[in-house]
Amino acid sequence: MSNPGRQHLRSACIDCLFLTGLIGLSCSPYITGLGFYSDDWAFLASFSRFSRHVILASMLSLVHLRHHVEVFRPGQILYMAILYKLFGLEPLGYHVVNTTVLAVASALFYLVLRQFGHARVIALSVGLVFSVLPHFCATRFWYAAFQVNLSLALYFLSLYSDLRMLQASHSGFWLWKLLGWMSLLGSVLCYETVLPFFLLNLILVWYRRHELESAAETVPRQSCASLSRPLFTPMRLGLLLGSNLLLLIPVVIAKVLYSSRLPRHLSIGHHFRWLTQLLKQAFIVSYGVYGVELPKVLLKIEHDYGNLTVALLAIILGLAVFIFLRRRFVCAKAAATPGEANQCSDAFLARRAMLCLIGIGVLVFVLGYAIFLTDGFPKISATGISNRINSAAAIGIALSFVGFIGLFSACFKNDALKRNLFCGLIALLSASNVIINATIGSFWVRAYRQEQIVLQVIYKTFPQLAPGSILLLDGVCPYDGPAIVFESSWDLARALGRHYHDLSIQANVVTSKLQVETDGISTFLYNRRARYPYGKDMFVYRFDKGSTYPLPNAEAAHEYFETIRPAFENRCPPGQEGLGSPIF
Repeated sequence: MSNPGRQHLRSACIDCLFLTGLIGLSCSPYITGLGFYSDDWAFLASFSRFSRHVILASMLSLVHLRHHVEVFRPGQILYMAILYKLFGLEPLGYHVVNTTVLAVASALFYLVLRQFGHARVIALSVGLVFSVLPHFCATRFWYAAFQVNLSLALYFLSLYSDLRMLQASHSGFWLWKLLGWMSLLGSVLCYETVLPFFLLNLILVWYRRHELESAAETVPRQSCASLSRPLFTPMRLGLLLGSNLLLLIPVVIAKVLYSSRLPRHLSIGHHFRWLTQLLKQAFIVSYGVYGVELPKVLLKIEHDYGNLTVALLAIILGLAVFIFLRRRFVCAKAAATPGEANQCSDAFLARRAMLCLIGIGVLVFVLGYAIFLTDGFPKISATGISNRINSAAAIGIALSFVGFIGLFSACFKNDALKRNLFCGLIALLSASNVIINATIGSFWVRAYRQEQIVLQVIYKTFPQLAPGSILLLDGVCPYDGPAIVFESSWDLARALGRHYHDLSIQANVVTSKLQVETDGISTFLYNRRARYPYGKDMFVYRFDKGSTYPLPNAEAAHEYFETIRPAFENRCPPGQEGLGSPIF
């Protein structure tokens, strides 16, 4: 008889490799065409100033980066600086690393569920669904949001380390605990949405220890040697878990002190009302657009953005998921012990288990937005960059989606039909999400291509720009679907500043939010006002006409925006910051 521990390790490795391969293949239609967008240019311009010592200098220059990123995310700055050091201005390396981190996060999620005793098929299904969810797809494309996936991976690693600590040997459990501490700090210093989950982890680890203790008591004495028993008393476990809380306290204090987004006048009732509205919008997007309305979304994609290559890839990956999951049922039935064989069938067939999975998923989903009780009131988006805030809630979405599919499959009596239906629906959901991600990714590819065209034309038209020049770009749509071309006072300006080696150059994009005032031009974006005084070095560059219009005074500005370019007519689809232009 084979060693159960070795067999478990082998099966876990195979599943993780399959997860990694699925993610790698699912992003193949767009990953080579992705580039830099929005805040990315501000980071690249800042990092370019630091030359050879970019990592150390960037960490010492957080105050300089204050306008581009929150100071209370040093993990984000470090991660982005390391990527810049490795890849410079070649975007492919950035996106390959980000995809790898997402794959690691999905694999760790799967391993965490296996540690909690979930059946292999259920744990693998949750990992598969999570790995291709479009709910936080902006983190797949946007360099400035890559830290979100890293934060998720470190969160799962911290929880996994604490769970492994429960069954580790005397010489190993401190290593697992040290890894858990480091992962905890790294996760919350990169992004905040997972922070409430670390409080939940205390309950989860304590509960898992209770399960292990109960299992040890039911095992016959002669077989106790084969079971790894918890190594410490409840008091010792409480001290170890309490250390997690002690690590979180100074981090939370630092975030409160340095966050520029934290409301200074706190009204609990007002915040709860806002959170209720946020959750309502999140439910509509997560369980409506990407749940009940999923067939409608796919029909819209097929009609307006159909891509035969993407469709074929999704079909192939869907078939692979179905076959792989179906074989997991067969392998489980041939397990070394009757208990393992029953675990596959019973966990799958039990409606109560699926209802429990749905309940836990919805609870985690709600907890994923708890941080916004104190951190402003963001927008919820199905496709735009604002959907990065759904990253923590996506853990609950994956759990509940698999629970819903399992519950529906359990309504049928025939066991073979149940299993085939479950595997088929998971495969169908995965294939659908691959199509959605690839479709959204195609807009980001086109947006970067448009950025490069705009920049090359500007570089050719203006071989040099005087220090302090103000360029207003007209005739370019700020969004291509959910993807950002140029929209703000920081993306175009920093792209030009990096090229001309002069960060005093200012730039912005002409939109309907631009206002002509007596002493200058004002624009508004993300509730921020950017103002540009008239002068000899201020001009509008009309990209679609290749024309330049100086704006030395208010008269010239009124002539351009009221006569030459009335009503800011640029034939762009309607778009909004954080959301882009709707595509479905």
